[in-house]
Amino acid sequence: MAMLRHIRSGIAAGLFVALLGTGVQAAEKVIRAVPQLEVRILDPFANTNYGTRNHGHLIYETLFALDSKRQPQPQMVGDWSESPDHLIWRFTLRDGLQWHDGKPVTAADCIASLQKFMKKDGLGSKLASSTKSLVAEGDKTIVLTLNQPFALVLEALAKPSGYAAFMMPERIANLPDSAPQFEPIGSGPFIFRKDLWQPGVRSIYERNTKYVPRSDANDGMAGGKVVKIDRVEMISMPDVNTAANALQAGEVDWIESIAFDVLPQLKDDKNIIVRPTDLAGNQPYLRMNHLHPPFNNVKARQALLYIMDQDLYGQAITGDKSLYTVCSAFLMCGSTYGSSAGAVKPDLEKARALLKEAGYAGEKIIMLEPTNHPAFDAATQMTASQLRKIGVNVELQGMDYNSMLARRNKKDPPLQGGWHLAHSANFGIDVASPMTNVYLASNCEQAAAGWPCDKEIETLKDDFAHAATLDERKAIAEKIQLRAMEFVPYVPVLQTPTMMAMRKGFSGLAQTPFVVYWGVEKGS
Repeated sequence: MAMLRHIRSGIAAGLFVALLGTGVQAAEKVIRAVPQLEVRILDPFANTNYGTRNHGHLIYETLFALDSKRQPQPQMVGDWSESPDHLIWRFTLRDGLQWHDGKPVTAADCIASLQKFMKKDGLGSKLASSTKSLVAEGDKTIVLTLNQPFALVLEALAKPSGYAAFMMPERIANLPDSAPQFEPIGSGPFIFRKDLWQPGVRSIYERNTKYVPRSDANDGMAGGKVVKIDRVEMISMPDVNTAANALQAGEVDWIESIAFDVLPQLKDDKNIIVRPTDLAGNQPYLRMNHLHPPFNNVKARQALLYIMDQDLYGQAITGDKSLYTVCSAFLMCGSTYGSSAGAVKPDLEKARALLKEAGYAGEKIIMLEPTNHPAFDAATQMTASQLRKIGVNVELQGMDYNSMLARRNKKDPPLQGGWHLAHSANFGIDVASPMTNVYLASNCEQAAAGWPCDKEIETLKDDFAHAATLDERKAIAEKIQLRAMEFVPYVPVLQTPTMMAMRKGFSGLAQTPFVVYWGVEKGS
């Protein structure tokens, strides 16, 4: 059966890519890639989906960007200054910036975009709370005046994931989220061909021939974004075997994120290069709905910590001890702020007792199962098994991953179209700081799906944002870790590497936490 599935997947991939390839001139330098996640929502301020984020980095830019050492560097900004009292920041846009519709980028555009970012993003909202005014000084200069020093101004402007501080025209930034009038117009190195977009099939990005890159060398997400190809075609292939077979057959050039199931198959192919993307790794997690019983009770959430035998999960997800690390750090093991303080050992009887104390009496627990994502599906099956061992009445509801994300945004009662539990994962670039870890944020209705509400975590994050030194921030991060182990906004499952795969012949890849296509050269 497995062999038949591989054969069918290969045939399907060949037909699928052959159909998509029609109409592309042979002389063009085209990369055909299977995206980490397909883009379904074009507005980068409407959701934190990685498909939308990756799409955003091709067509938009940010005022600052992180280099390969994760330090913020000017990107759209040319000159900038900070007053001696750290309260007044001036940012002047560099020359040559224009939107894809040909209009010049202005300070007013950027202010509208920053105001939207500050409303949507956790780190952005912390910056907003320290902001006295944000005004334009002429067409090219942005003046940010603070009411108190904020140590992470540049880190906020350079934030690459979650809600990145993408700049867009003022008229678009001022629209409500996902408004029908929204247009994907940026100033970045690629132009999105919305007229060719087929959701669930393909999305097309063409080189922006009018884009003027920075003169300094590319370094991570920062520096000159020099595009050396004509076109990127993102081809949706939800089945991991279909994608792997298509890569081996040369029908696609790249898989942005490979499943552990096909890793040995691709590593053994001499025509394929497998390499890590985000060097910080990946954190699979279990998210619970804080709005409804039983997980609105802290003891029920704590019970989930005690079912988490990470070696069981590691074997289920990766099948290889070398591909996972046991890690209970909310901020990633091995990162600047990573700590496993307060971690507990697996104990099913303790979990059973905590659920009983929470008042759980056998009610049905709705767990969302992303059946087209092998790693998340394996984790879901393992959690269901662990919960059933302690008497929990679990019902798995299967769906594709994008449908799961949409369902997870619903606040309805679980038995009326809502949910109790769901597995997913985040890259280390998102998780490794309390200011960027979306699912650590516990600001109630403003929090990500799951909606945890804890004043202590949010107060500690404020302290972190205003701390003057790295040592102070590390000490506060330890307190956040300990509080998170008590409050349990979510449960870290373990830590894994993130891997991409491509055919040989590519050069110029930047060391970035996710795949970008500037700087990449495609050989013959």
